[in-house]
Amino acid sequence: MPSPEGAGLTVGVLMLPGQVPLDLVGPLQVLHAAQQQDDGIAICYFGPRASLDWLGPLTLGGIEPLPQALEPLDLLLVPGQYRRGIDPELQPGCVDWLRRQAGQASTLMGICSGSLLMAEAGLLNGRRCTTHHTLLERLQGLAPEARVQGDCIFIEDGPCLTSAGISTGIDTMLHWLTRRLGHRLALSVAREMVLYLRRSGHEPQLAGWLAGRNHVDERIHRLQDALCAGLKERWTLAGMAELTALSERHLRRRFAVVAGMSPGDYLTRLRLQLARQLMEETPWSLARIAEEVGLGDDRQLRRAWKRLEVGSPRAWRRRLAVQ
Repeated sequence: MPSPEGAGLTVGVLMLPGQVPLDLVGPLQVLHAAQQQDDGIAICYFGPRASLDWLGPLTLGGIEPLPQALEPLDLLLVPGQYRRGIDPELQPGCVDWLRRQAGQASTLMGICSGSLLMAEAGLLNGRRCTTHHTLLERLQGLAPEARVQGDCIFIEDGPCLTSAGISTGIDTMLHWLTRRLGHRLALSVAREMVLYLRRSGHEPQLAGWLAGRNHVDERIHRLQDALCAGLKERWTLAGMAELTALSERHLRRRFAVVAGMSPGDYLTRLRLQLARQLMEETPWSLARIAEEVGLGDDRQLRRAWKRLEVGSPRAWRRRLAVQ
């Protein structure tokens, strides 16, 4: 669930030799974009060296030493490493440090081969996890009791988030950001980064929030932002048209062209997305969830689900419970 307003978030980044540049820059760009809207996000960088070779003649400096006693973190980010760039003298100590300090982080996020480091530290046994498709067998060998999956781009299991690598770190960080600061901020970050194609993990936790946003029509974006922020309101086509300064007929046509669906279907999909999130994160009844998302009662929730989704809300919740 989103953090209370003003609570602040602390993120630590493990900086190791051989680091894959995009494994670091992709997730960090998401965080830095979020910092422009919420200055309560603090990021610290630590590793076994004060600087790292990075891209050709470029180096990264300003890295703090690995703390002997890590302060509590909301997130510890573990970027991947190029195998040829790993320092064999430093790596065992870093694995041991991660094993000892991992419990200080509410969430551990392994990007690409960062999942292998988490596995070496014994953090993935018994958990669902993933990594780059070329590394799946190595991951299984390092964590024989883990449930390694190759059919997704990221997986969340308990405090561990693992991703398939490279650009998927962006999707994984957006997922975490939504969990902690809410979908509206994550949506704004995605728009700022021009991420007009949203990808999801095993379950489409964010798909509803960013679906239909692959356009540049500011009037429609303004309406979509308002719908996201007011799911419980009693929206009418007339009210939507007034907000966009379009006629109802023009709004229907324009919305279908740029978003690929009607305004009503877009609103329903948002409500169903929030319903899925609440079914996963709360023990609430379907009736309470339906009321919370603006669908009135569980009968209307089931009706909307049948029209736009597969199966039923109860079946989806049961399947989620056994994963």
